[in-house]
Amino acid sequence: MRIHEPVLLKDFINLASPITGCWVDGTFGAGGYSRALLQNGARQVLAIDKDSTTKVFLKIIQNEYGDMIKFYNQSFADMEKNNDIAKRDDIEGVVLDLGVSSMHLDNPLRGFSFRENGPLDMRMGDQSGPTAAEIINHCSEATLADLIFFYGQERKARKIANRIVKERKKKEINTTLELAEIIRAIVPRNFKTDPATRTFQAIRIAVNNELRDLSKALMFSEKIVRKGGTIAVITFHSLEDKIVKDFGKIMSGKAASINRYSPPALKTFPSLIPINKKPVVAAIDELNRNKRAKSAKLRVYKKVADSSLRVLTKMEFPDIELGI
Repeated sequence: MRIHEPVLLKDFINLASPITGCWVDGTFGAGGYSRALLQNGARQVLAIDKDSTTKVFLKIIQNEYGDMIKFYNQSFADMEKNNDIAKRDDIEGVVLDLGVSSMHLDNPLRGFSFRENGPLDMRMGDQSGPTAAEIINHCSEATLADLIFFYGQERKARKIANRIVKERKKKEINTTLELAEIIRAIVPRNFKTDPATRTFQAIRIAVNNELRDLSKALMFSEKIVRKGGTIAVITFHSLEDKIVKDFGKIMSGKAASINRYSPPALKTFPSLIPINKKPVVAAIDELNRNKRAKSAKLRVYKKVADSSLRVLTKMEFPDIELGI
């Protein structure tokens, strides 16, 4: 297994500096961002990850920093339920490094990779379900088509969903390579990406409720970070980035008039301002070192006002009902 290398880490440190006080690392993973925060001035890091296997990396950092880092095995969407975080008034920043990690992709047993055979699982954490196999084998054809189209932005979603339903009538689809080959029979090959990429992304998002969880985490982060603090998010596909971008526009008072595709919101004045007006992307040297950085985008916001004088209604990405 390759060691997970956090992307855009130096850019994050530069934009977030000076780093002080208590930070929340909502996606601990292998601990790259937590370690960098502690190395660059953070007094304490409250690290969150829904995957309990990441605790092995926690021990390494604790050996060096002791009680300066605390770990919580939960989803970042549930930060509001964590009293150690929710009841503090000294949170200087929140960082969210989204997407799947090397630990997920490089372990075939996790079911994320279409390059190696493994069970169709795709659960990022220790949640009970549904698994990717349950979605693939039990969702209706219409639901599968919607998932693949909206979450994967795959134009051939209906054809893929139709082929999946036909194949599962013969026998259940239970492995990553079985699903990948079904998709490759429909989507033309090109030199840039594997034909299965978008569909695997869509199923993974559905399994883990990624877009809904991101919306919840952003809303709570804006609430809990103290005035003058920082919110930083690293995204890896356009759906994530659009949610973060729209969130930033709403909170900075620059959102366009609400339409049916936008989160419903009412804003009185800015509580956040963007530190970088355009998202930061990986430089050539980082791309040469880490190919997984090619789609990464970093957006950083500074909190300029408390929430008390702002009115905001529910902002959550709508779920597609699985029907299973």
